[in-house]
Amino acid sequence: MNLQENIRRILREETQGIESFLKQIMETYPETESFIGNIESFIKDSNCKKIEVAMFKYPALGLAVHNGVLLNQVIFKKELSDFLFILFHEIAHQYQYKKYGDDKMYEFYLDETDVKDAAIEMKKIEITADEFANRKVREFVKLGFISVPNGKTLSAYKDVPLSHFERLITQTKDMIKLKNVSSFDEIADLFYNIIKVNTI
Repeated sequence: MNLQENIRRILREETQGIESFLKQIMETYPETESFIGNIESFIKDSNCKKIEVAMFKYPALGLAVHNGVLLNQVIFKKELSDFLFILFHEIAHQYQYKKYGDDKMYEFYLDETDVKDAAIEMKKIEITADEFANRKVREFVKLGFISVPNGKTLSAYKDVPLSHFERLITQTKDMIKLKNVSSFDEIADLFYNIIKVNTI
C-alpha cells in the first residue's frame, strides 16, 4: 500500500458516527446487510467527516456542509430506494466539497457574490447532486441490491424555482451578518443550529 492509499484509508476511518448510522440502516432495512459495505465505501470515499441523524425543525431531509452530513430522521420511514436517493444526494455534496473545495461551495454566502448568480450556481449544484444520486441508485439496481419501479427517477431540485434559492441565500447572508460568523466551521454550526432540534 503506497502512502497516498494509506492516507486515504486513515481519512476514511475518521467518518464520525458511521458505525451507528450503518447499524440503523440495517435495522430499518434488513435487506441492506448484504451490501452495507458498498454504502459504507461510498460514504467514506467522499471524505465525509461526520454523519448524523436528528430531528429537524424544518421539512428539509438533509444538510451537507464541509465537515459532514446531517440527515432528518424521517428518511428512515421512506422506501429503501427513496432513502438511498436522499443519502446519495447528500453524500454527493461531500464529493463536491472534495472536488471543488470549501471556498467554492461557500461562495454563495459571501457578500461580494450576486444573489441571483449565486442562486443559479446553487441550483446547478443541487441538480448535479440529484443526477449523481440517481446514477448511484441505478447502479445499485443493476447490481441487484435494490429494485425500483420501471422508469422511476427521483428529483428534489429540478422544478424548484430560482426564487427559492435567492431567498435561502439572502436569509443565510443576513443570519451570518447578524451572528457575526466568518469561518466555515462557524457557518456550518449556524446551519446545524437552525435546522436541528436540540434534544439535550
